[in-house]
Amino acid sequence: MTDHMYKAPQPVSVEMVPTQISPALSCNEGPSLNQGMLDEKLEGKIDFVWDAISRQPKKAYCITCGSFCGFFFLFIVILMVAGSSFFPFSSDVPIYLRGHVTKQRSDAIVEGKDIADYTLNAPDIELRQSVDTLGGEREDLTLEIIYFPEFGDVLETKILQKMFEFEQRVMARNEFADHCLIDYNSTEVAFEQSNNVDMITKINSQSHNCAVHHTIVWACDPSLGTPCSKLASTPIGLMNCNKSTTCTPDEFILEENFKVQKAHTYANSIPDRNTVEGLNSNNFLKLVDSQFGAGNQIAKAVKTEFTFGAPLKGYKTVNDDPDGQSEDLAQWLYDEYHTWLGDGQISGGGVSYIYNGHGMLGLYIQEVMVTDGMFAIASMVFVLVYIAFMTSSWWLAVMGMGQILMCFPVAYFLYFGIFQQRYFGVFNMLSIFIILGIGADDIFVFLDTWEQSGHKFKSLGKRMSYTWKHAGKAMLVTSLSTMISFMSNANSSFPAIQTFGIFAAMLVLVNYCAVMVFYPTVVFMFATFFEEWKFCCGWPSKFATLVKQELRPVTFKNVKIVMDEEGREQFEEEVRSEPAVSQWFRESYSSGIIGAKIGIILIFIVVIVVFGIQASKVEADPKNAQFMPSSNNYQKFLDENPKHFARGGSVNAVKMIFAWGIDKENPIDRSGTLATDVDDPGKPVWDPNFDLPVAARCMLSICEKAQEKSDERKTGGYPDFPIDCFLIDFKKHVDANDTALWNKITGLGADKNTFYELLAGWLNTPKVMSMWKPYIHAELVDGQITLRFISTELKLTVESSNIDPDDGKALWNTWEDWFNDQYNSEPCKSVAAQAGGFQSSLDFIYVRAKLVEEALSGIYFSIGLAFAVLTLATTNILVAFFAVLVISCVVVCTMGMIPILGWKLGALESIGLVMVPGLSVDFVAHLAEAYIESESHDREGRVRDMLARVGISVVSGAISTLG
Repeated sequence: MTDHMYKAPQPVSVEMVPTQISPALSCNEGPSLNQGMLDEKLEGKIDFVWDAISRQPKKAYCITCGSFCGFFFLFIVILMVAGSSFFPFSSDVPIYLRGHVTKQRSDAIVEGKDIADYTLNAPDIELRQSVDTLGGEREDLTLEIIYFPEFGDVLETKILQKMFEFEQRVMARNEFADHCLIDYNSTEVAFEQSNNVDMITKINSQSHNCAVHHTIVWACDPSLGTPCSKLASTPIGLMNCNKSTTCTPDEFILEENFKVQKAHTYANSIPDRNTVEGLNSNNFLKLVDSQFGAGNQIAKAVKTEFTFGAPLKGYKTVNDDPDGQSEDLAQWLYDEYHTWLGDGQISGGGVSYIYNGHGMLGLYIQEVMVTDGMFAIASMVFVLVYIAFMTSSWWLAVMGMGQILMCFPVAYFLYFGIFQQRYFGVFNMLSIFIILGIGADDIFVFLDTWEQSGHKFKSLGKRMSYTWKHAGKAMLVTSLSTMISFMSNANSSFPAIQTFGIFAAMLVLVNYCAVMVFYPTVVFMFATFFEEWKFCCGWPSKFATLVKQELRPVTFKNVKIVMDEEGREQFEEEVRSEPAVSQWFRESYSSGIIGAKIGIILIFIVVIVVFGIQASKVEADPKNAQFMPSSNNYQKFLDENPKHFARGGSVNAVKMIFAWGIDKENPIDRSGTLATDVDDPGKPVWDPNFDLPVAARCMLSICEKAQEKSDERKTGGYPDFPIDCFLIDFKKHVDANDTALWNKITGLGADKNTFYELLAGWLNTPKVMSMWKPYIHAELVDGQITLRFISTELKLTVESSNIDPDDGKALWNTWEDWFNDQYNSEPCKSVAAQAGGFQSSLDFIYVRAKLVEEALSGIYFSIGLAFAVLTLATTNILVAFFAVLVISCVVVCTMGMIPILGWKLGALESIGLVMVPGLSVDFVAHLAEAYIESESHDREGRVRDMLARVGISVVSGAISTLG
């Protein structure tokens, strides 16, 4: 130890006369924790233990450090051996209400589709992109580009010419032909239908042209028999082909008059997928701004979709490692187009574009997460450097940071073993930022108390005993309050939040144990071996000298009460030396606070009232959480796509799904599954009474009525918002041969054999099978094809991204009542048992509402627990009350900032608010505990002692947490 720390200072008297206050208003704090909990005998034992450890610092350090390292290496070994079964990290975020009926139904449908995925007449080998399975043209296997004019109409000829040239370059990118949707001819398709394996293998080895992508800058094929000027001409587009045979792209002509005529034809057409003209109109209108049509020929945006198909080259069928095929296509799209399109490929102005493709957004987020991971490293480096700077020791800083990081394996063993958690996700990883702040705060409290002990004792053992008791007490209060606050999340309905709360609480617990057991040995090693080492050439020592040196001793009056010979209380002066920074907090800062206390209180009352008013305006965010800035290409796409292309329901439109064949009362069996396992929600429970031929007439009636326009049910009406219900088209097929046949093969007494024969023959048509396979779900059971359930889908006029939770709940109840009412009359009443069924939608609405509810209840619960802990710790209900009042003010101000910044209460904001009491209690508890521990017997003296003792610790902790 250095001698300068123990030189007897020359006393300088600084008289601090206590404020005279009324006895009725004086604070009778009662006994402190030290007086109430530790008797003299126990204190002696603690002094003896630390004195013994101080004599063998190396051995103590090796034992404690070895224990931590042992846990770390044990964690690594188990991880290497057991892998994901021990550390099941998942990027999935299970924010859902697993027990709610909406989630049960949606999970049953999704899992039912995975299980009942048998394809009728599936060949042993398929064309490389089979038209007979989901491997044909799929809605999600696309690269989409949306064009916007700088002003005016995007259908201007010069803009269309730029679009056409640009799209030719898109298709010229590397390996485009290996991934695009293939244009098979009818002969090749016939070979697949005949299951001619040899011919299919031969066809797959040949080169093929890509199918025409979905674009308005294309010309028709006159060889198909219809001039390009006619609505029935295909492919669709605003370009002309003057030949009688097929034109190649370099032969397409963009003529002003032809373009205007064709745009006028599309703008005044009526979509109808049952006719060629109507289908062409429908396909064109899907690619232009929703305002185009009904006579309006101006478009503010147009979309192009480049279509891709599965199975990809190198795979036999669409079911050959479908996840691998999806990942391969996504990776190729991202590698080939993300940077290229981002650099801007249309020159000359007049038009801009945004883009998105299959899996590209997910890969972009992964890339951003890797980049953002650097911020976590930067945060660690900042905390490390800041600790080193404030302590003038790399040893204390590195060991402190190592202690914080070593908490993770130990906390994970508790999380995995005691709490039996089998999920570790993104939220759990975020706890690293939390524990960095809390851990650094505890280190500063410990070291500042150690520094103060040097002004009282010379013995290292005595100093550590004092530090361990006083700092340990302060950290126990804050750690316990923070841990309980996080543990309150263990009751969350959301698995992701629940597991986050448990793991964060375990980190706080382990960190407290580490700073109480391991870090004292680190400090002993520093005091014994490293204190004389210069830090960074000694320049920070100048700063340390300014804030830590004993500039002068301070004489405090009236800080001790002693009894005279006659038993009367007397004040006794005490001479004590303090670092300069403590003196500044005790004198300058405290004097300013005390002198202006009335003004400060009034200002804060005004601030709290203002923020309280703003907090009352907090609303649930109807939109999905936005993880990217509004200027980001992918965020723009998510925002603009539904805004401009909502015709027939945008990609973000709420989807109403009807399902028949799954048990309504108990749709899914979750036994043996984990709430955090997104990939295994359970098994659907089939409805044993479901009978398709008997129920068909009822199901058809529900489909037809459901798509009728209704403001209450948010349906747009046919043909703009058609329902995907195969029974509508199947009945037309049956009626085309015999209008009386439908009633014979459906309903009670139905001719079931004829029904299934006609259905199988109809589905055997490739185009029909490709269209309706996603809604007819069969399973192969003991060699027999078993129909499991039927689903339909109807896009509503509201979008999932901006529906209010209360409106969403009302909409769900409206649909539930409507669906149930259909069974009160024919044709459903008599076949209710054989039909069954339910509607499924809007499960996300209840998630949003519950997030807000849990955010508020979590805040109340955390504050209540903090009050209980602080009351027990301080043994003073008044101090605990004011401490909790301050915490509540922090919460109010935080909530008030949400509407001030123009935000709403979404998933991320809700989770953040639940953490606010746990984080804010840290500093408040330090101040409350220091106030109680003060030896002064007046309020001003206690405030000065409080700020002198923990002021710098709170500031340092705040800076490290901010970093």
